[in-house]
Amino acid sequence: MQSITINKGLGFQNGRQLPFVKSPNIGGKLNPVYIVIHDTASGLKEDGDVSWLTNRASKVSAHVVVSREGKITQLVPFNVVAWHAGQSSWKGKKFLNAFAVGIEIDNPGKMEKVAEGVYRNSIVTIDTNKNPKLKVEYAKTKAHGAGYWLAYSDEQIAAVEELCRALVDAFNIEDIVTHWMISPGRKIDTNPLYPLEALRKAVLNYKPVGLMSQSDEGERTDTDESGVPDEVEIEPHNAIQDESAGGVSKLKQFIKSKFTTVSGLFGGLSLSSFTGLLTDWKVITALGVFILIGLALWIWSEKK
Repeated sequence: MQSITINKGLGFQNGRQLPFVKSPNIGGKLNPVYIVIHDTASGLKEDGDVSWLTNRASKVSAHVVVSREGKITQLVPFNVVAWHAGQSSWKGKKFLNAFAVGIEIDNPGKMEKVAEGVYRNSIVTIDTNKNPKLKVEYAKTKAHGAGYWLAYSDEQIAAVEELCRALVDAFNIEDIVTHWMISPGRKIDTNPLYPLEALRKAVLNYKPVGLMSQSDEGERTDTDESGVPDEVEIEPHNAIQDESAGGVSKLKQFIKSKFTTVSGLFGGLSLSSFTGLLTDWKVITALGVFILIGLALWIWSEKK
C-alpha cells in the first residue's frame, strides 16, 4: 500500500497530492478527534459520488471518497468542517461535523435478492453472475436489520486503513466510528460486513473501551436467510428526543422543543465551528425562533 501523509489539511500519497475536487459545502476550522466511516449508498462509480458531494445544492460533503479500486479523492481539507454526520452524538459530543473527519466508501448499502446472484435496491443492481469479483452476503444485526450487503473490496479496506493511520499521526484522533454508531436508528452505514474492529486495532494507539467501544447492536445474529427484517427501534445516544408524548401542555411542549433544539445545535461546538454553522439557514431560523420566543415570554411576564 502506498504511504499517505497529511500536510496543512491536504493528503499526499508517495509525495504527490491526492486528487482534489473542492466542495463548497464546508464549515469552519476543524481539529478532529474522531473519524466517521460512511457508505455512499450509491452505485459503484466514485465520480457520481464526487459530483453529488461537491454540488452546492446537495448541502452535504465529506472529506474523501474511496472508490472500489482504492482510489482516494479529497473534497474538503482535513482541518475544515465537512457536512457528513448530521444529527449525531458520541461520548457526549453532539453534531459531530464539528469534531470528525468523514470518509465515504463507495458501497450501495442494503439490498434485496431478486434472483440467484442478483441483488438490488432503489439505486443499483448488482449481478455477481456477470462480475464474480463482487461478493454479496446476507447479514442481520440489531442496528441494520436484515438484508443483503456488498462486501468491501480489499483495496477499499487497505486504503481506508492507510488514510486513518495518517490521520491518527496528524491529529489527536480518539476513536474511529461508523455513521450508524453516532446516529443509531437514523443511519445504517457502514454495512455489517465492514471490519471496524480490525481497523481500530490496526490504527489506534490503544484499544477503545467503555463508551468508545462498538455496541453489540452491530453484532451479526443471522443464522439463515429465511427471516424477515426485524423492525428495530434504537434509543439514540444524547439525541434530541420526541417531546410529543407525556402530560405536558402544548405551549410547554413547543417552548421546550425550541430550547432543546437550539441547545442541541450548539452544545459542544468550538467558536470556529459555531461561526461555520452560521452559514446554515436552518441554524439562522432556529436562532430567530429562539429569540422571538424569549421576547414573547418576557412581554408576557411583564404584563403579569
